[in-house]
Amino acid sequence: MKFFKISVFIFLFLGCNIKTSNYSNVILIMSDDLGYGGIGSYGNKEILTPNLDFLATNGIKFDNFHSNGTVCTPTRSSLMTGLYPQKTGLEGVIYAKGETRNYGLDPNFTTLADVFKENNYKTAIVGKWHLGYDPKFNPINFGFDQFYGYLSGNIDFHTHKDGAGYHDWYHNKKKVIEKGYSTDLITKHSADFISKNKNNPFFLFVSHEAPHVPFQGRNDPGFRFSPEDSDYYGPVKDRVRAYKEMVEIMDEGIGVIINTLKQNQLLEKTLIFFMSDNGAREFGHNGELRGDKGSLFEGGIRVPAIAFWKSMIESKISNELLTTFDLFPTLISILNLNNYQKTLDGIDFSKILFSKEKLTKDRKLFWRYRGDKVFRNKKYKLLLTDNDTLLFDMENDISEKNNLKSEKKYLINNYIKEINDWESEMSNYPVITNGYP
Repeated sequence: MKFFKISVFIFLFLGCNIKTSNYSNVILIMSDDLGYGGIGSYGNKEILTPNLDFLATNGIKFDNFHSNGTVCTPTRSSLMTGLYPQKTGLEGVIYAKGETRNYGLDPNFTTLADVFKENNYKTAIVGKWHLGYDPKFNPINFGFDQFYGYLSGNIDFHTHKDGAGYHDWYHNKKKVIEKGYSTDLITKHSADFISKNKNNPFFLFVSHEAPHVPFQGRNDPGFRFSPEDSDYYGPVKDRVRAYKEMVEIMDEGIGVIINTLKQNQLLEKTLIFFMSDNGAREFGHNGELRGDKGSLFEGGIRVPAIAFWKSMIESKISNELLTTFDLFPTLISILNLNNYQKTLDGIDFSKILFSKEKLTKDRKLFWRYRGDKVFRNKKYKLLLTDNDTLLFDMENDISEKNNLKSEKKYLINNYIKEINDWESEMSNYPVITNGYP
């Protein structure tokens, strides 16, 4: 029996001043390791992302949006469940090599896809899953009608071999051989799904590999062919060029999705939400933020995020403190399933999407990874590491340059208590992966 079982009739509800269509679609697009400064609308002058910039210019650009993890698996578990990754047991990465390959998201969790499917939406994930390799962890068991893509954290963009050198490309539960650059295949199958379901409400999760390693553009060679030659980064020497190309090809694919919606007269019926799963690593761009992927500094967890819905969402910039797991309750609210939110850790930010309202209550958020811990509210961020205690004013110092620990000792004590209380609650949940290989 699934946790949080739901049986309810859904209709679109956006408030009394919002005109709605007979049905509405949702497309979630997630990039992989794209940092806060990785696209044009977030200040990047080197990488060309006209389609993402179009969404940002004509929708909502979020300046204070965070991933729930500083690496891939935790964020994706939070997106699917609306819960802290600690509650899913997936605080760290599921690796292609080693013991964690046997682990995954418990099929008893009700996912966002489950909710859509139970309410007569067609559902699909195209691209990266990273929530388990075993057949019982296949996305088809988590509410998705269709799955085209791969189970691991990364694959060779051409040979589709995972980090252990095994073939990892699926159609539903079956491994298939499909030639092509993985980003292009993700775009193709996403566009096909949209066109085939133009007369049905649908939920589509476009989960890109780009710009995660290995560094490979369209014309770079494949290099993973067996478990013996499964190099992580790939043989490409000009990684700056490859990285740039990977992001631009992803953006090109997003343009194809936008045009497919236009061609099928679905652009005004579809909410598009774009985000990254965590900050960038080397060769990426985290803008003015400190730290990178794997770190709980802002460079590891503050990510680009954009909401677009033609004629429904007005152009603006939001600095509200939001995270990946807020998408679950927000979408459920838009679909008028408010009672379900009581079981979720995320908050409903739908009023930010469709009005000029702001969150009326300050919130408390927590992160934990490899022993480091964070307490965060709108104003302050406390970061505890093995070596230091750091307190930052996040309204005036997003680069985290000025440690206030000697000036605000009373706040630190209060925030440490908040962390301890949160950890006490999280101790009730089993740890499956904690971030270590």
